Amino acid sequence: MLSSLADLLNSTAGLRFLKSKGIVVDWKEFKAQLRPPVTSRLCELLEVSNAKPVYSGQEIYIDYPRSVLSKLLVLHELEQEPDVFPFFLWIDTDRCGSDQFSVRIVWPLHGQKDVIRISPTAFNAMESRFVPIDPSVLKKVIDRLGVCLSQASAKDKSKAQSKSKYDELRTLFLQSNAHTLSEFNLHVTYFLLNNQMRINPRPVILSNLINRGVLTDEVNVFLNHLDDIVKVFNESVQSLVQKGIDPHIKPLNPQYLPLHFSCPADNRRLRLEHVITGKGHFAIATCKCGVNYSFYLGERTLSMDELATTKRWSPDVCLPIFLNDLVSGWVAGRSSALYSMVFHDVLRKVLNKTPVPILVPQSLSRRESTPDLFDSLIYSYLLGL
Repeated sequence: MLSSLADLLNSTAGLRFLKSKGIVVDWKEFKAQLRPPVTSRLCELLEVSNAKPVYSGQEIYIDYPRSVLSKLLVLHELEQEPDVFPFFLWIDTDRCGSDQFSVRIVWPLHGQKDVIRISPTAFNAMESRFVPIDPSVLKKVIDRLGVCLSQASAKDKSKAQSKSKYDELRTLFLQSNAHTLSEFNLHVTYFLLNNQMRINPRPVILSNLINRGVLTDEVNVFLNHLDDIVKVFNESVQSLVQKGIDPHIKPLNPQYLPLHFSCPADNRRLRLEHVITGKGHFAIATCKCGVNYSFYLGERTLSMDELATTKRWSPDVCLPIFLNDLVSGWVAGRSSALYSMVFHDVLRKVLNKTPVPILVPQSLSRRESTPDLFDSLIYSYLLGL
């Protein structure tokens, strides 16, 4: 079995290896390594002048496990540092069906999982920023959650307190003016973070950065090193596996592009592939609705400018590479810490960039002992845990 992040964090050799890839667990050590960003493009957008921007990121869920909350708590601690500008990058460009927490509330009931969906499976292939919200579905969801709460054992809840909390959450569900899944999830997210955890992370929405062109130049640099990136990326993945480490990421194919495009006809998220026709390079995809898409990238010098004008593109898992020169550091989670080691090699060996330091919450070194059924922010909020 390949080693997990927790395995690495619990061994001296593992910690040493993580540090060689720019990953630390001590926030003081992390802070000492922070430097101003290479480019001020993001700082100008966020109006940051005398502080070092540090981010963590996550898809916008409807509910959250402890592993995600640990990143938010670390950012909250960094808010106490006067020369650090922490912000949370909320990702609204992933397929909403790619992670159960995006569309499902899971409630432990009589030793089983009661799964409550807030979005139909028909929308699973769409990015959350394009998924419409149905008020009638939200009413059914909050009604079902009320039934689940009423069936919780008396020893696990104070009825008066739980009823009051449920009523507040119900009001949010019934009176939300959100039009998309990402908007609604974000409203619920901040309600829970404020009321249960007493934190209010500074939000930045990924699609806003995309629409403002903040990432385009960084993607263009990446595109002009594609062959070498694929080679080093795959070598790095293989090296980690040979060392017995799970990289949490798969090798790239020769047609790889770090880009997706959402079809205007049905909003399906499509992976774009790199095709060379004659002297021209193109990003192409075919949607299940039958429409073919082709975006010109250039001949010798590649550029995603034609694709960028659609404002319907999105980056893949390589997003931290595009953000590297725009920030001073970032806080990684259980999976992103592992595949960031691959990004570290790409940044250094191919792009000739200095990877920014990465902080991993120390809580991720603990192996989970609590049953998965109870790992829910909504559950903790309603039962006052």
